[in-house]
Amino acid sequence: MQGYSHTWPVEEPRASIVLVHGAGEHHGRYAHVAAAFGAQGIEVVTGDLPGWGRSAGRKGHIDSFSQYLDTVQSWVGAAVEKANGAYPVFLLGHSMGGLVSVRFIQRGDGTTGLAGVLLSSPCLELKVPVPPWKARLAGWLDKGWPTLRLASGISPEMVSRDPVVQQAYVSDPLQYPKVSVRWFQELHRAMEAAWAERERLSIPALVLQAGDDALVNADAVERFTAGLPGDVTFRRYPGMRHELLNEPEKDEVLRTMIAWMQQHGL
Repeated sequence: MQGYSHTWPVEEPRASIVLVHGAGEHHGRYAHVAAAFGAQGIEVVTGDLPGWGRSAGRKGHIDSFSQYLDTVQSWVGAAVEKANGAYPVFLLGHSMGGLVSVRFIQRGDGTTGLAGVLLSSPCLELKVPVPPWKARLAGWLDKGWPTLRLASGISPEMVSRDPVVQQAYVSDPLQYPKVSVRWFQELHRAMEAAWAERERLSIPALVLQAGDDALVNADAVERFTAGLPGDVTFRRYPGMRHELLNEPEKDEVLRTMIAWMQQHGL
């Protein structure tokens, strides 16, 4: 199962950024982000991960988390090949896409061409812990009925305080509200692996975390970041909800990202 690829090009790129979206969503929700980056000469390479948006295959389902990593590998490879050393290439992941970005770097494939990684409310630990009985049930279903899909439980109020964003979230036909049992298990396995291999995230990193996040444990993200080696910047935004790039203060978040990239080769 392959992802769907898309590029928002600029005529004379000063940098490119590979953007990895979160669970349930698709790259089209980041058109405003691509426009802001494009105004700074930053080309955006992205697409829809397997199981989401315009990608083929069963919606809300993966057989293995490596399918996400392989898709990102293709996007990063295309961006690095096009840059050919003339300008820097960055990686940006939001929520589940942040976890995908972390695991991609930890896996080590193709990261030599990256100047740094930017993470927006990365899914490194869920806000609400899974009850033991539900975890056991998921384990049984993973063996017997892995494609069973259940509601993700993400409401529009969780993602943003902006009512326009909330309405668009509800009406978007490409937004998919369910995840499979196997997806759920693979997400947890990937989070455990991210913590176990934390020292392998060794490229420059900017980690931005929503303070009022109902989906991701903000304290856990801060702890994770504090244990990273090397050049790491962490910022927490009090009162902001999960999708920092869709909050009323999104322009401030974008300026922070651009300023950080300017400090790292842009």
